[in-house]
Amino acid sequence: MSILKKSCAAVAGLLLLSTAHAATIDLTGLGFVTYGDGQSYSLPIANYQYGFSTNNGPYAIPSTPGQIQDLVVLNTGSEGQQVTTNFAGMDDAYSTPTGSTGGETFFYSSTTTDRGFSAPEPTGNLDTTWDTSLSALQTFTAGEELVFFFNNNQTNSGTAADQTLAAWARLWITAADGTTVVAGSTFEFTNDDSPYAIVTEGGGGTFFGDPTLYTATGSGAGDPTNDFPLSGDTDWVVSGGQLCVASNGSNPIPIPVSCGISQGDLSLLGDGTLLLADVSAAINHNLGADHVAYAVIFPELNALLTSLYGSIADLSDYTLHVDVRYGCEGDAGGGWMDCLDTSVAQWGNGLNNGYEQLFIGTAITGVCPPDDTLCNPTVPEPATLALMGLGLAGIGIGYRRRRVKAEPENKIE
Repeated sequence: MSILKKSCAAVAGLLLLSTAHAATIDLTGLGFVTYGDGQSYSLPIANYQYGFSTNNGPYAIPSTPGQIQDLVVLNTGSEGQQVTTNFAGMDDAYSTPTGSTGGETFFYSSTTTDRGFSAPEPTGNLDTTWDTSLSALQTFTAGEELVFFFNNNQTNSGTAADQTLAAWARLWITAADGTTVVAGSTFEFTNDDSPYAIVTEGGGGTFFGDPTLYTATGSGAGDPTNDFPLSGDTDWVVSGGQLCVASNGSNPIPIPVSCGISQGDLSLLGDGTLLLADVSAAINHNLGADHVAYAVIFPELNALLTSLYGSIADLSDYTLHVDVRYGCEGDAGGGWMDCLDTSVAQWGNGLNNGYEQLFIGTAITGVCPPDDTLCNPTVPEPATLALMGLGLAGIGIGYRRRRVKAEPENKIE
């Protein structure tokens, strides 16, 4: 399959936001970073990989209120316009901060946040999480995989400390009594008590990581700070603003790096494939409230949902809970607000522009066609890759296969 054919097919597949019964996105062959149980896909980088600019490529997903009104919205800054009422058996959308002037610098689910639910109320409905019955969720996903879409909307000016924010999430399923947690049903999007940094600078993610290697620390409302063993370690994930990628012609794997990195600082431990890699121009992730920055899937959750759909007689009695938080500066909300030792944090963590939103769509994560060289570039096989890493200031990362090309801008200030 040629790049053009693959891209056109992707475009056709991604413009199906008007129905819940066609997959919103095909993630086949895209690069991702694994944070705990979640696989995070940068959609601006995905567009770059196929030679498009950020907001008009095959992975430029529009997310204005009118575009996502048929999807499931967990939180939005749209102040109730079109997207706050979800399907029966689900909570409606939480309101998120819509500006930084005098506003909150964080978001988390709470009893004080505006939202209701569409009757009937989920059996295990909680006041501190977004909840849905499994029957309502099954109706929406219609056999496709569940995917979460997130808009990053920090300011586009200043340093990396101004353009990034902190994110964390925990999901779990309760049984018919509304309280018992289904065995093996807790999943986290987490930095896993690691330095607050991007994956190539020692952060807790793993490029092409295996989510089955992580076990969630608990269920129910969480504490993203956890008990850090070292100053600066945290469960909060860096949600990047301006990021760059490194690659070269013989190894077209887009590896996220800081935009200040130089070509001479890059090398590959192992066979030297990535020596003298090219570093891209800045790829923006602060795309405003009208385009998606990140797609996150939980493969183990999707597998469990498929199993439960086929084995539970009354899915309306089972409830999925989502505790999602981003921006962790401020003095309200509990001890978890003290998210970082700012003296060691290069990256920003608090909301400074507002209007972020999170919503659910459906995804396909298929297998690359063997003759598609963009999706399956010629790279070492997994056994070799396990021994390789990107040398960056003495820090290595593990990775697997994929591809690369763009630039950007578009947001609400």
